[in-house]
Amino acid sequence: MDMIERLEKIMTLIEAHPEGLSGRDLSEACGVPWGTMKQDLKALAFSPDYTIPLYTDHDEDLDESEENLLKPEVKWFLGTAEKRFTPVHLNVREALGVLGTLEILREENALKEGLRQKILSGFDLGEEVTYRYIKGEFTPLDPIKGETFSCIENAIRGSRRMTITFKGRVIKVDPLGIVYYSRLRKWYLVSRQGETIKNYNLNNITEVSETNEGFVYPEGFSLKTWFGPRWGMEYGELLQVKVRFLNRSQTLAKMRKDIAHRRSELTTLEDGSVLFQDDIIGVNEFISWILGFGSAAEILEPVELRELILERVRSTLENYSKNKYLSL
Repeated sequence: MDMIERLEKIMTLIEAHPEGLSGRDLSEACGVPWGTMKQDLKALAFSPDYTIPLYTDHDEDLDESEENLLKPEVKWFLGTAEKRFTPVHLNVREALGVLGTLEILREENALKEGLRQKILSGFDLGEEVTYRYIKGEFTPLDPIKGETFSCIENAIRGSRRMTITFKGRVIKVDPLGIVYYSRLRKWYLVSRQGETIKNYNLNNITEVSETNEGFVYPEGFSLKTWFGPRWGMEYGELLQVKVRFLNRSQTLAKMRKDIAHRRSELTTLEDGSVLFQDDIIGVNEFISWILGFGSAAEILEPVELRELILERVRSTLENYSKNKYLSL
């Protein structure tokens, strides 16, 4: 069995087991050693050549690096295990691939939007409205449901303020929208309190209620534009960053895949390396992304971000400079 046949079998196995299959299970089912299966899963989950909604039972861990996901005990799932076809008769992989391609096309026209709506309708998303937004690579496959969602949407439609109980605190807010962040597979409420706009994880909201107070929705406000600079869902100050990526192995391909949805400025330098420039919000998630490239990425600006990287590297080196574990 060659690699292509094996990848097809892996997808078939995962799709047939919505409860998930571990890497070890897949290795045994395909009759290959774990080292081979690890490379296959890496190709499916992290290669820029594939757009497949695979996820694991470790995706929401604080440290969800590629290596931590590629362990034999980690279970793999397909986000569309029970939905094989959309109304336009595309299978899951083809549908997500078309959606990804449509996002790359910058020009907006009726044909593009019509095709997008047909494909999305197969995922039970219901009506497409401006106060819903999907942040990330994968479309949510479950329909919006629950009293929290309906209460938020009714308040937005009626331009009514809400009170929410967030982590035990009662807060009065102007609801602006609902966002699904596919990387963490979580929903968020975006709302305004005074002059400040923030997002709240719906998992941490225990109560919501609509008030009799009205509010004026901010003219021209766009969830997509507001989240544009954000690296993840972290709140913070806007930073202008410059990063140099060396032309090593798959470094540039991975970088371009990761930022395909952003409006970053890329400049190819004389030595083949690429200068990345962008405005970002979310220092911690951005640093974690940069560290994933190892020595192939160097932050040039701002200086304070370079210092944070150095602190992380020094802390890591300290773990390896101690001898307390050598006797174990």
